[in-house]
Amino acid sequence: MNEKEGPMNMNVTPPVEPVTEFEVPLPPDRKRPKWLVPLIAGGTAVVVLAAVGTGGYLYWNHNQLTAASEECATSYDKAVKAQKKLTEYLESDALKTAVTVKDSEVKDAKTVAVLTSTVKTAEKTKTTIPECPSGNLTDIKAMTKEIDGLATAYSRTVSEVKGKAEAVNGSKLDKIVADATKILNDSKGRVKDDKTRTVLENAIKTKDEKAISDAVKAVNDSIKAKSDADAKAKAEKAKQTAEDTAQTSGNDSGSAGDTGGGYTGYTGGGYTQSQGGGYTYTPQQSTGGSTGGGYTPTPQPQPQQPSQGGGNGGGSTGGDDGYENMCFAYPTDGSPAIQVPCS
Repeated sequence: MNEKEGPMNMNVTPPVEPVTEFEVPLPPDRKRPKWLVPLIAGGTAVVVLAAVGTGGYLYWNHNQLTAASEECATSYDKAVKAQKKLTEYLESDALKTAVTVKDSEVKDAKTVAVLTSTVKTAEKTKTTIPECPSGNLTDIKAMTKEIDGLATAYSRTVSEVKGKAEAVNGSKLDKIVADATKILNDSKGRVKDDKTRTVLENAIKTKDEKAISDAVKAVNDSIKAKSDADAKAKAEKAKQTAEDTAQTSGNDSGSAGDTGGGYTGYTGGGYTQSQGGGYTYTPQQSTGGSTGGGYTPTPQPQPQQPSQGGGNGGGSTGGDDGYENMCFAYPTDGSPAIQVPCS
């Protein structure tokens, strides 16, 4: 050693090693205890797990929101379709036809009133469907439940209205069948073509409204055809009877008035007293007929008072004036005259 340099400075500080994130610096003259190393490692693990737990929760929450939003969207689409289906049915021709059916056209009039009331209620249920919220899991789930309820209500309403409409149509068909059956029974023996009744009977069995309607028309037409034919035949028969009666009357006109086969009577025939005291014969005119045969005398005028001095042998007795009234009738077959009463 160089004496001039002097002794070595023993207080020089050695270089310090860099301290890591998890190491605790110790004085240079001390050693790290063995138990400290595991403790530091455990703390590191806790920090790591905490970080992982926070990230996992956020990831799980994100997935829950996504799934809930997708479920709400599905429910919304379902509700929209159900509402559209209800709207379409309320505007359909099938429902409009059922609604216009009258009480007199169905067997049970109550079905018409129930359908009308149901349709009015259904038209009021077409409310606006709310949209799904975002950002809050609880709100999304609550809205999904509400939307599902609307979808169910729309579907149920469609089924209910359809059921009431079908009840009206069914009651209408029941009346059609009942009326057709009555026509079938009443038309027996009254149709011109009995085949039309067979067609109607088969149509009733099928309960096809159009087939029944067509068959009923055919039966009614056949009834009218027979009725017209019967009326025509009756009119022709009456006309023929009238002609026959007129012809018979014409043939009997030559012997009209003679219903007993006797003689033609006379009126006004007999004798009248002459100025000379005798009688003059006046022929009796035929009346053109008789009533039961024989003769019909006509009273003659009273004879004139005879002149003084008597007549020429034509006097008679029995009267106040000295004369007897006498009337005679001559048959047309040449037989002798017959005395008859003058009154």
